[in-house]
Amino acid sequence: MAWMSELLPREAELAPLPWEGEHVHPEAHDDDALLIDVRSYAEFMNGHLPGAHCLPLPRLAHEVLIRVPDRDTPILLYCATGARAEQALGLLRQLGYHAVRNGGCALDLARRRGLLLQRGL
Repeated sequence: MAWMSELLPREAELAPLPWEGEHVHPEAHDDDALLIDVRSYAEFMNGHLPGAHCLPLPRLAHEVLIRVPDRDTPILLYCATGARAEQALGLLRQLGYHAVRNGGCALDLARRRGLLLQRGL
């Protein structure tokens, strides 16, 4: 079953972030990058960015080698706060992935990409 559940109700208002315009990650606009959500499957099923693939941090090293064999593939990682994505970034760099970046928090990444996300199907 293809899940396209997302992070916020359609009617949710997105308040501007206090650092918007000052701290925007350049990778947030990299539309060619493979989006990898490193949260748990349960978190992913509760909501994720459209087009993202779930590779939870504990299984990332094993799964990424199978699913993304080309180590030059642009990858944008995200999670709930950015902390697991930062751990994943270090792990993927150790594995030889060169074009990998930390997109940070899922909600912040959605805001930076201009997405108003909808929850559930």
